[in-house]
Amino acid sequence: MTTTTRDLRLLAEEAVLAPDAGRELIVATGADRVRFLHGLVTNDVAGTPVGRGCRAALLTPKGQVVADLRICLRPDDVRIIVDRGQAGVVADALSRYAIMDDFSAAPVPAYAFLSVLGPAAARQLAGAGVEVGPLAGAPPRALAHAELGPLWAVRIRELGSDGFWIGGPAAEVAALRDRLAAGGLPELDAAVAEAARIDALEPRFGVEITAEYFPMEVGLADTIDERKGCYLGQEPIVRIRDRGHINWRLVVLDVSGPAAPHAGDRLETDAKPKAGRVTSAATLPDGRAVALAMAHVSLPVGATLRIRGAGDGQPVEARLRAEVASRPAAA
Repeated sequence: MTTTTRDLRLLAEEAVLAPDAGRELIVATGADRVRFLHGLVTNDVAGTPVGRGCRAALLTPKGQVVADLRICLRPDDVRIIVDRGQAGVVADALSRYAIMDDFSAAPVPAYAFLSVLGPAAARQLAGAGVEVGPLAGAPPRALAHAELGPLWAVRIRELGSDGFWIGGPAAEVAALRDRLAAGGLPELDAAVAEAARIDALEPRFGVEITAEYFPMEVGLADTIDERKGCYLGQEPIVRIRDRGHINWRLVVLDVSGPAAPHAGDRLETDAKPKAGRVTSAATLPDGRAVALAMAHVSLPVGATLRIRGAGDGQPVEARLRAEVASRPAAA
């Protein structure tokens, strides 16, 4: 068994430290913080209890995705986790809409996160002096979170496995990473982590999640609460929902042969010459190539298609294995 194959097995059966994804933190304050966020983003912030969170999207007025947010409610503020390079952009975007509201949002400098994933994640963290046991039984979708001294733990699902994000001052997080490594916790190779993300059909902001698409096309259907009132971009989202039609949706492809395609390669079939494009691709440790793609809704799960690169070489055959849900999951 190769090292990378072993580490992927540990992700599924034990625990691993995921590569640093560079996530950033925004803290929102002010008496109107919950009401304001609830009226701006797609999910039910007002109905989320303190100690829990929700994943939400910030949209343009036309309904396209501006940001992917994990919004966590605390007694005196709201913490918002965003992707690398987004804290300043998102904080500014939120603040621009706070005209008459008692609301402010600011990035937290020198704040870092690490991810410990797998069934034994809580035990590994406890061995490094971080007790997350009370959070372990919470469903990752609920984003249960708690202060642990200078650190903050959030229950999450990533790379197809349950685990925890641990945030805190960069020096504290670096020290925890060192303790985990000294205790024998392996760090997943970055290429293997990317393959696991693709295999688990998890979109990444700036790659799959972009302003070109609506949230339900890129795996963010569950960020939309269809029972709530107005939010930015709601009108086109409701119109699409009521008409029951989107043009594209995110899919995972099993690629024939060991060579992975490349982002930007186009999808085609005899019936649909312009059937979509690859967004991410990688090779799993067992040699199987996988890809995420934005595929036209006319391609059913199980369909065989061709992936054609920018050159004149022969196209690669692939099978559409699975697609993201285009409607929120039932409560």
